Amino acid sequence: MNWAVPSTLRNSGKVLHYVWTHPANRGARLSGVARAVRFQLRGRMGLRTLTRVGRGGRMWAELHCSAASKVVYAPPPDWNEMLAWRRILKPGDLFVDVGSNVGAYALWAADAGAEVIAVEPGRDAARRLRENVDLNDFPITVLECGLADRPGRLQLTVGRDSTNHLLLDPADAGESIEVDTLDNILGDRFATGVKIDVEGAERLVLDGAREALRQRRIGVLQLEWNHLSHRLLGEDRMPIAALLSECGYEFVRPNEQGLFQDTEVTATAAEDIFAVLPEYR
Repeated sequence: MNWAVPSTLRNSGKVLHYVWTHPANRGARLSGVARAVRFQLRGRMGLRTLTRVGRGGRMWAELHCSAASKVVYAPPPDWNEMLAWRRILKPGDLFVDVGSNVGAYALWAADAGAEVIAVEPGRDAARRLRENVDLNDFPITVLECGLADRPGRLQLTVGRDSTNHLLLDPADAGESIEVDTLDNILGDRFATGVKIDVEGAERLVLDGAREALRQRRIGVLQLEWNHLSHRLLGEDRMPIAALLSECGYEFVRPNEQGLFQDTEVTATAAEDIFAVLPEYR
């Protein structure tokens, strides 16, 4: 007899564990589970769910779109990081969301009063991002492109949901996308915050922002800090640490109060890292 657990039940168990243990649902775990169950049932009927982002933002969530699903399961999903941005951003600040996907961070920042530039190269994700932006009366500009160290065109994987990434080998086949630089996107403007989540290509984005970094025109950066740079660039995260240290940034991580704590910079880690100018500590 085959006692293997069906994948649907296994996945449902993971969702329930995520909902039950997430700090966003602390004190309201049962309502969080009920919300997740309703979302799952609607999704299995092919229906989207309209969910809340922040105090007044809204976005569409689909069952097999992981970035949006997490907003339903635990609003906000990146608890420490998003609380930190809520503390940092003030009305009128500029926030750049690089690798915006369907816009959870972009909407969160705009709900805090920031002007947002949301950068997303994937065709399907950018379509969903625009739909979510259109649901809200927020100052969000959507740029359907990638960011790297120079303008041009590159290939992007397709069909990998929130883990689509650049393809740097010309022999790799993917979706052809336009690529620009963060320096070009910013021009001479100051960005209070920039979040960069580009599946291993973070160093390329920062190489295309050297002018802004050296002129100290980015206050706070949130960076994905894991092993994915090995796959894409054949390097760990220490070149990023060297570049940002040279430009006067300090490395921290947020806690549950949205406050920054010093952190040891290692080659890789399981969590995002923040690089901040001293005045934003």
